[in-house]
Amino acid sequence: MGSRLSDTDSSNRGAGPAETLSTRETPSLVGTGTPRASLRAQGPLPLGPSAGPAPDVAESVDAPPLRLALGYALAFTAASCFGVGGIIAKSAFNAGVAPSLLAEWRILFGFIVYAAIFAAIRPAAFRIQRADLPLFALFGVVGLAGVQWSYYESIQRLPVGVAVVIQYTAPVLLLIWARLRGRKVGSRLWLAAALALVGCFFAAGAYDAALFQLNTEGVALSVLSAFIFALYFSLAERILKRYDTPTLLIYGFGFALLAWAVFRPLWTLPWTTTPPEIYALLGGVIVVATVIPFGLTLAAVKLIPAARVGLTATIEPVVAAIAAFLVLGEQLALPQIAGGVIVVIAILIAQSLRPTADSV
Repeated sequence: MGSRLSDTDSSNRGAGPAETLSTRETPSLVGTGTPRASLRAQGPLPLGPSAGPAPDVAESVDAPPLRLALGYALAFTAASCFGVGGIIAKSAFNAGVAPSLLAEWRILFGFIVYAAIFAAIRPAAFRIQRADLPLFALFGVVGLAGVQWSYYESIQRLPVGVAVVIQYTAPVLLLIWARLRGRKVGSRLWLAAALALVGCFFAAGAYDAALFQLNTEGVALSVLSAFIFALYFSLAERILKRYDTPTLLIYGFGFALLAWAVFRPLWTLPWTTTPPEIYALLGGVIVVATVIPFGLTLAAVKLIPAARVGLTATIEPVVAAIAAFLVLGEQLALPQIAGGVIVVIAILIAQSLRPTADSV
């Protein structure tokens, strides 16, 4: 990566002005990957999440409805992939694969795939300012690696349904953070967030009284995972104001891989003792639950505010429950169906409220 870093604008001459929602023609999943010249003069990006000055996705009050619809469609598709990928991952866990091992493999091969694809079709995506490395490192180490670590650790101590519900308080945290920073949050968004959380509660089966034999450590890890999940969206939103999606994918997964490798070096992974059927499941996780949905999620953040992407992501446990019913034969109870309907209603409510220059 280092050989592609740039401290000058020589590689970006001719770049146009900063984009707004109304000027972009396509999501940036296949964008140039280079910083915008008009913003580079401002120096490195400040560290930490921000819901302060609205990113370019919310700067235009004339945001075309089609643009918003595309953003929601990308976020919905990404969440659906995550939900289906969770079923594949569960099959791998049932076959004896440790969650932490699957997480590291997921990051490793995700990075290899992204790096190979964009090296071939968008080599400029590797160019960033050295001064922005700490922000990319924070996104990769904490936002990507951290959220996976905290989530997997929490589901080892809590029922999955309970852990999922706690983690999906992240969209509410994003709305609270935006409000504290002076952004307007419409009443319909608060309603949508509340409905999404209630829907997740039922869709994930967390209403089952037998699940509430909780331990303090598991709850603490789930709460930590929710805060990190919110940080992931906030950091992505800030970075994508100046860099395209390919750049964030490459460096985000690169730094996440470095973080995992510190705790478990790559050469210690069970390369030769893993049976072919496990590698087949791993391939499904990499494609369905990693490469496709992460790319679509970050492309969605380019089009609609991160809080709205997070709200749309609450469809994931609904899709997972349906997939488990169809593929694994797991029971789909009436409260779970009702929860899924509530989540869909919440997403439709959020989509009905268009973002403005000073709102989320």
